[in-house]
Amino acid sequence: MTWKDIEAERGEMVALIVSGSVEQHGPHLPTGTDLYIAMGIADRIASLPEAGDIAARLVLLPPFFHTYAKESDGWRGTLNLDGNTLTLVARDIIKGLFRQGIKRAVLLNGHLESYSFLLEGIELATEGCGDVQVISVNWWDFIGDGLIGELFADRWPGWVAEHAALTETSIMLALHPELVREELAEAGFIPQPLPYKIFPQPQEVRLPSGMYAPAEGASAEIGERLISEVLRNLVPIIRERFR
Repeated sequence: MTWKDIEAERGEMVALIVSGSVEQHGPHLPTGTDLYIAMGIADRIASLPEAGDIAARLVLLPPFFHTYAKESDGWRGTLNLDGNTLTLVARDIIKGLFRQGIKRAVLLNGHLESYSFLLEGIELATEGCGDVQVISVNWWDFIGDGLIGELFADRWPGWVAEHAALTETSIMLALHPELVREELAEAGFIPQPLPYKIFPQPQEVRLPSGMYAPAEGASAEIGERLISEVLRNLVPIIRERFR
């Protein structure tokens, strides 16, 4: 879009901000996995017939590539912002939208560690602004327990362990199969998780493969069902909030 386009459409525009990470995702997924997944979901939101007129009003902003992934600092390829930096980046971008008359936004997050810092940035940006609205969502929060049980049964490790495992591998197979090295999807030894955090992380608690759980059984078909579930539950909320 040109600045003229934005000038003409800003009153009805809904900014769609995608946040991911540059972080190791095991030996079989790219470091941009969190961003690829969130961007793929964002692209589909705008193309769904069920999105109705909101699809034409959604404008996808340049995404947040580098965020906060400090728990993966021990692996090559992980690049971070400090939490305070991420908070201020989110605050300034969103305030910049408001300043230009774009007063509605959706932040679609694909990386758990970043979320509290993004929320703080949103809160700082919206403080004292009575005529603005920002929805902040994690894509996985729109996948119900029923579908998880149907797809994975007793193989499900829980969302805390879902890093480069069943859901992310399946969704990447659906969105970007050319980037998935299925033959390398071997979790290997997974240390018993500690009920606390240690920084800097000692070697004995680091996962040798970077995977928190096995990915065996992941498939593109499962990925498509997960994406459909997210869209089915998220799109009506966006329509309702910004109609």
